[in-house]
Amino acid sequence: MRSPAWSYLLATVFLAPAAHAQFDLLLVEGTLERPAPAVYDFGVVYANESGSAHFRLRNTSGTAATLNALAVAGAGFTLTSPSLPVGVAPQQAIDLSVVFRAADTGAYSASLHSEGVAILLTATVAPRLTYRIDPGAGAEFPGTVDFGSVVHGASAERRIVFRNDAAGVLVVPAISVQGDDFAPRGQLPSGQAIAPGQGGEFTIVFTPKALGVRQGSLTLGDRNYPLFGTGVGPPLPAPTVTLDLKLAASAQQGTMIVRFDTPAQTSGTGTATLDFRGPADMGIGFAVGGRSVTFPIAPGDVQAALPFQTGTTAGVLTLTAQVGGATDQRSVTIAAGAPGIATVRGVRSANAVEIDITGFDNTRTIGALSFTFYDAAGKAISPGSIRTDAASAFASYFAGSDLGGVFLLRAVFPVAGDGSVVTSCEATLTNTAGSSSTQRTFF
Repeated sequence: MRSPAWSYLLATVFLAPAAHAQFDLLLVEGTLERPAPAVYDFGVVYANESGSAHFRLRNTSGTAATLNALAVAGAGFTLTSPSLPVGVAPQQAIDLSVVFRAADTGAYSASLHSEGVAILLTATVAPRLTYRIDPGAGAEFPGTVDFGSVVHGASAERRIVFRNDAAGVLVVPAISVQGDDFAPRGQLPSGQAIAPGQGGEFTIVFTPKALGVRQGSLTLGDRNYPLFGTGVGPPLPAPTVTLDLKLAASAQQGTMIVRFDTPAQTSGTGTATLDFRGPADMGIGFAVGGRSVTFPIAPGDVQAALPFQTGTTAGVLTLTAQVGGATDQRSVTIAAGAPGIATVRGVRSANAVEIDITGFDNTRTIGALSFTFYDAAGKAISPGSIRTDAASAFASYFAGSDLGGVFLLRAVFPVAGDGSVVTSCEATLTNTAGSSSTQRTFF
């Protein structure tokens, strides 16, 4: 209701308690409660600003009672309470709240009534300038002003625009800013008379003097509003990944170089990861171990260097660096190649010779093997090259290995007659990418 005179008359009628009433209406203030007054005034609020009150309805009788009626009648007032009907035990109570909010200026009233009890609620909506914060973002205001995260020593601003949308002249209330990290920029417009349809603005600057959450307040006349901002350290630099790898092949050592876009201004850490698209290969990883490592960043650093190994399997290596929220990566393809031979050893026994070869096959497809034996004069011993197909044996071995393409081949050849005639051997290993031969190995 908008007529104060009518509302007070209504209150007089409702305050006459019924003789059989079992409920008392109480006003709750913090942890205290007291009998609700005949008239409860929400005071002066501004357009679209809320005021609230907490009430308690207690069964003061010695028997249980059922509450069947509870309502607020009046524009702008909203009741929140349990659903009715509700049973209330002796000396027990139910809580209810009333919120007032209105867009138009003027005096408001309403009745809060239940069984045998009633009070008058009043409120006044006063005219005020309309405020908006950072108009481009359309943020609602008045309310909390959050400046977000700002680097220690830097600043951020929030511009507050005001306008007189009322019918008469309004005066800008006293404006002040509290908090060591917050300050107005320039002269504040306190006390200016603003004609209808006119307005102005002012700016608040946040300059964090320490790290962490910083707080202050903005006073607009008789209202205070929180100011929040977070001081953070300088951001870590953004990474750019380059690879120092002389040969994009298996069994190589390279370096992942993480260059920074600017020298680091603060301490921190980055993360480097190495992903491999191909068969299992434990030999692929960073030199310090594993495929994910953290690296330190100190003030003044311009890059970090992380050695890595390409393993013994063909596929695609992707190296990624993450520093703060920025990432960069580079990929390199390890091409299929002919078998790699690391060591060759010849072993002679009483009636056999043995060739032991360690190496890797990054295609995991070794099949054809060829061995040629020589006498002391360097001539090939009949029948010349001895060939065999070991594809099945190698396929079975690689299927159960997580060591990439690494293998140890032991080839034993029985010798009839004088074995001392056999003095050396050469071997050739072939996969789908090509063939590799050993140097001549002597027994």
